[in-house]
This record gives sequence, structure tokens and C-alpha cells, in this order.
Amino acid sequence: MNPSSKYFDFSVKFSNFDGDKGTMGFSTGTPAVTEDAAKVRVLVVDDEEFLRSIVRERLEIAGYSVEEASNGNEALAMLQSGGPYSVLLTDIRMPGMDGITLLREWGKKSPGSAGIVMSANAELDTAVHALKMGACDYITKPFNFDVLLITIENALRKKDLERQLDDYRTNLENKVKEQTDVINSMYVRSIDAMIKALEAKDFYTRGHSQRVTLYSVAIAEELGEKGQELEDLYRASVLHDLGKIGVREAVLNKPGKLTEEEFADIICHPETAVRILEPIPFFRPLLPAILHHHERFDGKGYPSRLVGKNIPLASRIMTIADTFDAMTSTRAYRKALPVADAIAEIRRCSGTQFDPDIVPAFLACQSKIVIPDDVSLPDGFEEAIPASCRPKAG
Repeated sequence: MNPSSKYFDFSVKFSNFDGDKGTMGFSTGTPAVTEDAAKVRVLVVDDEEFLRSIVRERLEIAGYSVEEASNGNEALAMLQSGGPYSVLLTDIRMPGMDGITLLREWGKKSPGSAGIVMSANAELDTAVHALKMGACDYITKPFNFDVLLITIENALRKKDLERQLDDYRTNLENKVKEQTDVINSMYVRSIDAMIKALEAKDFYTRGHSQRVTLYSVAIAEELGEKGQELEDLYRASVLHDLGKIGVREAVLNKPGKLTEEEFADIICHPETAVRILEPIPFFRPLLPAILHHHERFDGKGYPSRLVGKNIPLASRIMTIADTFDAMTSTRAYRKALPVADAIAEIRRCSGTQFDPDIVPAFLACQSKIVIPDDVSLPDGFEEAIPASCRPKAG
């Protein structure tokens, strides 16, 4: 041996074994220890002890941290107690649990490991099966030790690239979500500005969206709605009258009876709201509820004359809340109705204008409504609410 050489010449021939073991040989120059290799844990799995020891010795000379297991069950136990390992180097045919099964079970517990299969059977279907089970590569016996080292390096590089890709994908998804949240926030602020502009045009609608939202959410909670459905109802209620931004101020504030043309302008406001919101993906789930909040249970509403349960549930809820607030609010053309009279009218129209299954929820939820400080409710409403349900001062 030449001491000046950076490689140690090594050659060994294994005895013949039955089946998968075959005749194996290594002939290699073994690289000196590298810093990167010293950080890599390798588990060699083979039922032939001499084979394991030779592979271990050569990998340790190359700088890897190596452990041995005689079968698949032992390998999984070692993973459970002392993992993770960077590389799983496993034979195919072993008693108890073969290498393909080991790869499958190992992949469930340690998907970050680089699996390499070694076998004397250079059959294509075996290699394909191994790759399907998560192996990074397949090496046939007998193999040159340099080839094994290159195979390990390539497998580690492949796993590293997979991790980088996963990190990139995760970071990209996070960045996309962050940008989407920023854009949605901008949209919400823009729509909020439009709502404030609408309220500035029509004195009588100030606070209307807040109250309709308050009533609608209370009804929905009484019906057992929760989660995303409740959140969507909340947002739709806030935006339900947005389309009135396209109605002339003179029409909104007209004290007398509307002409047919003026009434046609008014009843277009759900469709106008949809046209405003439709280009924005964030608002699209809300559009059916907003579009149909003036439908009637008997099919005589607008814009689509939907009947009964064909009307979205959120719309059936909102139409009760919207009508109740309209009746109990002073408008340019009439004074507010007493709360008791408005409730009586809701009862009377159950089954015609309103869903008869939702009216009882509206009646039941009134005493449970928690009143925010910034919401002004109609005169006479608070008297129906027990003191225990009112917000506490301070």
C-alpha cells in the first residue's frame, strides 16, 4: 500500500449463498473521511452478518456513521428508538420482513430518509417495485464500492432537493396567502368605503347594515348555523345593500311614492351589488345570498322569483332581518313602526313572504341578541331583551 495515496486498496470476495445473496464482491479505493459524511447516519439491513460488517467498515472509512440491523423488524425498532437515519441501505430478500415491505413501513415513519435497495436479482419489476415503495435507487450485487458511495451521495442529493422543493413550495404557498390576504384586505377597505359613501347618500340607511347583520347572525345561531356558513352570512349581511350605491340620491331620499322607473332602479340593487363584487374572488361565495335577499317564500320576490327552499338559506334569513329593520326604521316616506307592530307583521307574513321555519327562530332569538355599543336599535326593541342579555356597562 502506498502511504501517500488518499485511497486504500481493498478487495474481498464473498462465499456463494443461495438465492438473493449470490456472489458479491467489492473492489474500490475508499475516500478519506469527509466532513459532510460524518453527519450522515446510515442503517445497513441484511440478514448476512459478514456482508453487513464489510459494508459498515467501508462506509465508516468514508466517514459515515453506520449501524446494522439483521432484518426489517429490527430495523423498524431501531428507527423507533434511535432514529432518524439519513440513509436506509437494505437487502431485498430477508426472513421475517423483506426489503420491499421494510421500505413501505419505513417510508410511513421516516419519509425524509433516502432508501437504497441492494439485491443480486437485477430484475426490472423488482427495481420498479422498490422505487414505488420510496427507494431513491437500486444497486445490484456484486457492486463496486465506489458505485455504492456514488449511489448514496446521489440519493442524499435527491432527498435534499426534495426537501428544498418542499420548502420552496411551502414558502411560495405562504407568500401567495400573504399577498392574497393583503389584496383581500384592500378589497374589503374599498368596499367598506363604498358602504360609507352609500350611508352618506342616504341618511335613513345609516346603521341599517349593522342591524341587519346583528339580526341575521342571531337568527342563524338560533337555527344552529356555525363555522364558514355563519361567517359567510355575516359578510353577506354587511354587504347586502351595496348595490344601492348605483341608485340616485333623489330616489333613495324621495319622501313620496316612487314612479315605476324609480322603483325599477331600486329593485336592481341586488344585481348591482353582484356586479360590483363578482370580479373579486374573495366575495364570490357571498353572491347568491346577496342576489336573492329580496326573494319571497311564495315566489313573488325579485330578481329571480325563486320559491321556498330554492332561495338560499342565508337569503331567507336576511330577508326577515332586512324587512324587520326597514319597518322599525324611520324612512323618508314614513315613520318607524313600533317594534310590536313589526313583529306582528313578520308573524302575519310567515309562509308567504317569509320561510315559516325561520320566523320562529327570529322570534326566539330577539331576547338573546347582544347589543354592541356602536349599534343603535329601534325604539322599543331593548325593552324585550332581559337585563341579563344586555351588555354590561364599563
